[in-house]
Amino acid sequence: MKMRSIIFAIVALFAMEASAQGRAGQLSLIPRIGFSITQLSNDYIDLNFSGIKQEVGNRWKPAVEAGFDVEYMILSRLSVTAGAKYSLQGSKFKDFHVAGGEKDGIVRFAQFSRYNTDLHYLQVPLMLHAYIANGFSVGAGIQFGHLISAKESFNYVVGDYNRQSSKVEKYYKFDRATNTLKEVGEGDDRYLKFSETVTDSYKRGDVSIPLSISYESEDVILDLRYNLGLNDISKEVDKMRNNVITFSIGYRIPLLGN
Repeated sequence: MKMRSIIFAIVALFAMEASAQGRAGQLSLIPRIGFSITQLSNDYIDLNFSGIKQEVGNRWKPAVEAGFDVEYMILSRLSVTAGAKYSLQGSKFKDFHVAGGEKDGIVRFAQFSRYNTDLHYLQVPLMLHAYIANGFSVGAGIQFGHLISAKESFNYVVGDYNRQSSKVEKYYKFDRATNTLKEVGEGDDRYLKFSETVTDSYKRGDVSIPLSISYESEDVILDLRYNLGLNDISKEVDKMRNNVITFSIGYRIPLLGN
């Protein structure tokens, strides 16, 4: 009786393992939504204000992406996927400030916060996936991206600080038309926002290598992916490349051969 139970258990486990893998010729649609952290390599702000030099480094930026994959099973444990997705990428900077030289007890200062670079991409990943265990797979491939638009934005406040009275005497805002600072009038907002479209400062094409590990259960797919940028994306900064880590949730919708 014990021997029969062991044989039954082995057969049952084998059946479970076999059923968890796909069959050659299966075709599925997998919509996905993901949450990312992104960063641009070699991206920094180099300040030289009144002889004071300061370099501000960037940080990982939280972002999102959404799209779909079409998966075709070449073998029971090997598949290929082709997809399309929208991906927000870029980076952010820590808050920083600069101050000029003192004149008659007055110091001009500028404070910056929430400095973000937003790169909006349409991405097309092509990947090969190997199912290494029940529900688990690893994947690798190549991803082609097209830059839709790019924007840089930040909040700022500029003023003249009086050391003797320990008060800010005047506030200023940046005038785009003249590229100068203009005094902020009474009642105006002193804490200002600035944003600018900078699409022309970046190259339209982006190529990366996606590496992934996935787990699937009841047609729900959890995917952790790292995209390693291969090409320089900036027209102004050398060796600036995209780096993206994404966690996504997908759902398998059978199309053919399932």
